[in-house]
Amino acid sequence: MVAPLVVALVGGGLALFVLGAVLAGLGKVPGRVVLGLAALLEVVVAVQVVWAVVSLVDGYRPAETLVVVLYLLGVLVVLPLVVAWSLAERTRWSNLVVAVGALTVMAMTARLDQMWRVTGG
Repeated sequence: MVAPLVVALVGGGLALFVLGAVLAGLGKVPGRVVLGLAALLEVVVAVQVVWAVVSLVDGYRPAETLVVVLYLLGVLVVLPLVVAWSLAERTRWSNLVVAVGALTVMAMTARLDQMWRVTGG
């Protein structure tokens, strides 16, 4: 994993989590700022995933390669799913859905980074 991208994903995910939670508490529906931040975060996720896939194709093997690949697929779809859900059901709770999605991306990214550093030998 690329360390600056990991930091960007964890920091951006934290910002989106806090923003979504605060806006949900205020009874707001997701607006341009929340959706824009989610889109920006997804771009960073996509860059990280592409880099990881290229590394895997080039021969890098973490100890749990299958689990890493499944995490890469999972982290790639989390934000699009929660944004689609928040747009389909536009209530104050939609911001909380996006916030939980951001928290999920943070956790998955941190775990991916841990697994990535343990090679299979």
